[in-house]
Amino acid sequence: MSHEVLISARDGVARIAQIEAGQLVGFQAARMGQEDNAAEQLVGHIYLAQVERVVPHLQAAFVNIGLERAGFLGAREARALVPDADRDTPIEDCVQSGDTLLVQVTRPPVGDKGAQITADVTLPGRVVVIAPCRNRVAVSRSIEDDAERTRLGELAAQIIAGEHGDPIVVEGMDGPAGWVIRTAAVGMQAGDLAGDMAAVAAQWEVLIDRAEDATPATLLHEDLGPVERAVRDLVRSDTTTVCLEGDGALTAAQNYCRTHSPALSERLETSDDDEYLFDRHNIDQQLAEALSPRVELPSGGWLMLETTQAMTTIDVNSGSHDAPARAINVEAAGLIARQIRLRGLGGLIAIDFIDMTETDDAEAVLHALDDGFASDKEPVRIGPISEFGVVEMTRRRGGMTLSQTLREAGIDTV
Repeated sequence: MSHEVLISARDGVARIAQIEAGQLVGFQAARMGQEDNAAEQLVGHIYLAQVERVVPHLQAAFVNIGLERAGFLGAREARALVPDADRDTPIEDCVQSGDTLLVQVTRPPVGDKGAQITADVTLPGRVVVIAPCRNRVAVSRSIEDDAERTRLGELAAQIIAGEHGDPIVVEGMDGPAGWVIRTAAVGMQAGDLAGDMAAVAAQWEVLIDRAEDATPATLLHEDLGPVERAVRDLVRSDTTTVCLEGDGALTAAQNYCRTHSPALSERLETSDDDEYLFDRHNIDQQLAEALSPRVELPSGGWLMLETTQAMTTIDVNSGSHDAPARAINVEAAGLIARQIRLRGLGGLIAIDFIDMTETDDAEAVLHALDDGFASDKEPVRIGPISEFGVVEMTRRRGGMTLSQTLREAGIDTV
């Protein structure tokens, strides 16, 4: 499946679209320039912070990270601080009021809610992520080739041990720090992988040195700007093109590639002088569709999506479609996965498919739904189809939803 990244920088806003087989599957938007202090740009920032109060009945702590509102640290995100913690370890066993700790923003402030933060701090490079609160080498689940997964895991372990140069030893929370091998590492050999690991390790050591001399609340690490972050995080082994519109975008991408990944420069290209980049693949039209509660199926049916604070419900309607229920549902399943990813939906999601009677039909629909999330970076769990034709699934909440992203970036219409 072909993959493209389109980056349009206009009026101080970077708009970033991911395209798979001509379809929009991901969209980001952020103001250019750290001086804007846009909320979305806070994601990935690492702070030396101080716990203000622990609230057992919420299983959360409120943490001063130097912003207007305290950060929200849930028990699940705090358990990284306790080496032998399990899923039932309470928040009060992880942190206490007055504690000083490193935290990272995982979701920006929205409305009257403070930023969501985690104590499981990570520092990403182009092809690896260092994870000091973990103690093993993991490989991205998006790499589906088992042989390649094994090769990369073993290669990273050899690099850490010094079999391909100097050992890369970084102290973590409970022994040596862990690592995550990203999808971009597919096919990479020892020299290049070791180079990225060494660079990220050096960044981490600088951050720790700063933390030792700082007092809370202090910003220790700012993530890259939106264009550089897109090149780092979104370009995959199957990405054919990174097309940029706007001089600022091209310069930012070229500077990142020159420093971190010269080979990526070959995939950079610019839009034509008289071209509006998002005319490609009718991106604005696809965005408008993703903001609507109703989405048309190509063959005549439609989806209705409704999101509340508790959950998202999706109803599949056959409309004028006279094909068997299986065909309608399989078609809908792929579109549902794309819409969930594009809209940035998370939490509990209930999908009401058209009733089917055959077990094989249900399996085909679940398979199509699962395939739709194959390249999704957020963990997804999909349950069986109930006797009433309903599938319950969960998806980890990432950053902001699509509508929140557009609003935060100051994009009123698309």
